[in-house]
Amino acid sequence: MIAEIWVGQFCIVGGEAREQGPWLGLFPARGGALAADLYVLVEPSLPGSEDFCQPLVAVIGRLFRQQRLSVTGALLASLRAAHNHLREWNDRSLREHRVGAGATCLALHGAEAYLAQAGPALAYCRHQGQLRSLSPQEATAVESIGIAAEFYPTFSRCPVAAGDALLLATSSLPSIADDQVVSSILALQAQDILPEIYSLVRHLPSFAALLVAFLPIEP
Repeated sequence: MIAEIWVGQFCIVGGEAREQGPWLGLFPARGGALAADLYVLVEPSLPGSEDFCQPLVAVIGRLFRQQRLSVTGALLASLRAAHNHLREWNDRSLREHRVGAGATCLALHGAEAYLAQAGPALAYCRHQGQLRSLSPQEATAVESIGIAAEFYPTFSRCPVAAGDALLLATSSLPSIADDQVVSSILALQAQDILPEIYSLVRHLPSFAALLVAFLPIEP
């Protein structure tokens, strides 16, 4: 892949915009058996779940790095561990105190992007001018992390090349911008994409977005 990777992010927490936030995590590859960069977006899906998102991001990132598996195997193991962590909490809690979350995990390995999603989760892949909107589909993936008795995330694979872009976003984005709008935004210069997204969602009390763009390398 002849491209330079450009990464940007922002969060809105309690109506306040920040460059970094508790719902996002970036975990660069450290070599070893699994040489893949990991990008994580976790969002709360039940009231009172907000404080659990940052620990989930950290757990997913730490466990992913420890795996000696394939990329998809490492994603599955990491998300299952996060799910089991929340399930244990919920099993000890009253029903009205249960917590849940949605997550999109993006592992970048060479010229391939691997995504694992569960619960409320959203990602966009713009490859060679064509947009794919990605979200959990199977019954074992659509329910919130920490809630379902049977858990298995939805996996997607996207080839990436110079000029492409991947966007992880809070699942509320489609209610504000349809695929045509998102595609036109992802066609902009990398540094202009997140400001355009922010202009659409700045009125929201909470939101998160993480952009991975692939810039052509000048000869």
